Amino acid sequence: MGQVPADSVASARSPYGFVGDGRLSRHWRHYFTSLGIPWKLWSRRIERADGLRAGEALADCGVILLAVADDAVEPVLGQLRDAGLGDRTFVHFCGGRSFAGAWGTHPLMSFGATLYQPAFYREIPVFVEADALRPDPVANFRSLFPRLPNPCFSLRPEDKPYYHALCALAGGMTAVLWRDFFAAMATRFGVPRDALASYPRRIIENVLASPDGALTGPVARGDTGTIRAHLEALDGSALGTVYEAFIAAAAREPA
Repeated sequence: MGQVPADSVASARSPYGFVGDGRLSRHWRHYFTSLGIPWKLWSRRIERADGLRAGEALADCGVILLAVADDAVEPVLGQLRDAGLGDRTFVHFCGGRSFAGAWGTHPLMSFGATLYQPAFYREIPVFVEADALRPDPVANFRSLFPRLPNPCFSLRPEDKPYYHALCALAGGMTAVLWRDFFAAMATRFGVPRDALASYPRRIIENVLASPDGALTGPVARGDTGTIRAHLEALDGSALGTVYEAFIAAAAREPA
């Protein structure tokens, strides 16, 4: 895909097409609905259930959003081209990779099982892929999605793996740690999750207020005896390996 096609404004008035019905698709369709933006949906599950093919479901969609797993983007692109939709503008949501024939726009957010309040979606930052064909990717985004008020930031293709690795660590890794924390507190110490809710809330509030000063505890203080006891308690577990990596990361300057 090159620059925004000449008919992009007309395309923006027609329904947007969503491919895939997972969490990201559900959230983004909910967002579009809250803004009165028309959309249509197709997925393999819909085709299996109703016999509705992609070419039929998305026939009048000028912009098609590929809300599918990263490894499925290229096969789905091929399937849509074979269905007679090769002249459409394709947008994918993969934050760490680039794909020929589709433009990358990555909403920096964690999308859970529960839909969010409509106003929340408007604040989600969107990182848009910049390349030789899109030297002004923010303008490209505004042309394709003129009714979305989200803050946008340019992202070079060569920077995408690093950017997305940061997202995965900050969001995904912390989710795993909190999952294990709450599970151990409940099973080993009998403490319900509700009684612990103030702890993660305060941590993220401290991080937002002062990222450089949010780290507390024995690693921040350099309490080697306590740290040694921690490592012994976690020895042989996956969390022990994580703790060692945490110590190494805390000791260096931010990248």
